[in-house]
Amino acid sequence: MRKIILFLLLMLIGTNVYASGDTFFYDSEKVSDMWITKEKGDVKRSAHPYKLKRRRDNAYIYCLEPFVLLKKDATTYVENADFTKYNLTQESLDRINLIIYYGYGYRNHTTNTWYGVTQYLVWQEVDKEADIYFTSKKDGPKKALYTKEINEIESLISEHKKEANFKDTYLLSTNQTLDIDSNITLDDYDITSDIPYEQDGNTLRITNPKVGEYTFHLVKKNNRFKTEFQMFYSKNSQNVIVPGNSPIYNKEYSFKVIVKEGELELTKKSTTTNKYLSNAVYGIYQNGALITKIKTDKNGKAKATLPFGTYIIKELVAPSGYKLDNQEYQIVIGEDKLKIELNLYDDEDIYEVPDTGTNYVFYSHLGLIVLGVIGLLYVKKKHYMH
Repeated sequence: MRKIILFLLLMLIGTNVYASGDTFFYDSEKVSDMWITKEKGDVKRSAHPYKLKRRRDNAYIYCLEPFVLLKKDATTYVENADFTKYNLTQESLDRINLIIYYGYGYRNHTTNTWYGVTQYLVWQEVDKEADIYFTSKKDGPKKALYTKEINEIESLISEHKKEANFKDTYLLSTNQTLDIDSNITLDDYDITSDIPYEQDGNTLRITNPKVGEYTFHLVKKNNRFKTEFQMFYSKNSQNVIVPGNSPIYNKEYSFKVIVKEGELELTKKSTTTNKYLSNAVYGIYQNGALITKIKTDKNGKAKATLPFGTYIIKELVAPSGYKLDNQEYQIVIGEDKLKIELNLYDDEDIYEVPDTGTNYVFYSHLGLIVLGVIGLLYVKKKHYMH
């Protein structure tokens, strides 16, 4: 009894108090240039859609029962999150929320036509057994009207359902450019990263990064609604939905980018003794250009850190007492081969006297004696001439 008195008092003073079970006040505006027809069994009805707005907070609302009367002063509305009470599946509820999100009020979808098309798509989803279509007049024939608006909403929903094709981890080197094709609309996401990047459409580009491990995090923007969506049930009026945030809008992705360089470890040894050789100098070339030089230490070791790529290794200076190795060595450093180990050898540079037989020593000595005698005679002759 007290509730009835309080309700009547509120009605008299014109205050719109809203709570579960209270009066659902709303304002409406006819979309007068649009006709929607519903056929189900032997029943056919045509009507203009109405743009509905909850008076308490000016939130737009959508009907969940095609062509069922919505009473402005219905007192039996109760908020109920149980979607099965509205004869909906979770799949249908998710689609309805996406229709509403990308329909009226999204970006430039601001005219009454967009509201009518949004309501039309909601009705098609909630009553799939009925044939619901547009006509150009009351009870007119079915016509393919507002296809541009319908296709745009459906395209946005399809885009929303796409999943990004990010890998969990990307590996690249400091001299590389990595293009990550996201397969989603990146403008719809807030992107955070601890590595510099460029955005080219739906592609993320990383160029010449520094060695390290980095993380990307993408969260879908969702600034259309400030509150959660609501569904209201009534026994003697139209069931309605009030747009708001829904879990179906939430999407986020994370992945890592690991930047590495490869390593060349060169070991220099003697061909004959197998001992380690120091002071061998090697040049490292790429595309014909000298990139850097390395020199072996007392242990015969020389190391270089190199970005991914193909290189030519040449010996520029041989260790003292050894011949220069004129052979070139090609190495390839990549994510499947981060460390290259080269074992290289030099031959000793030893002068060897050729063996021409047993008379070689005798004739060699004889030749030296003859040369000595000739030289002595020359000196004496020069002395007597003076």
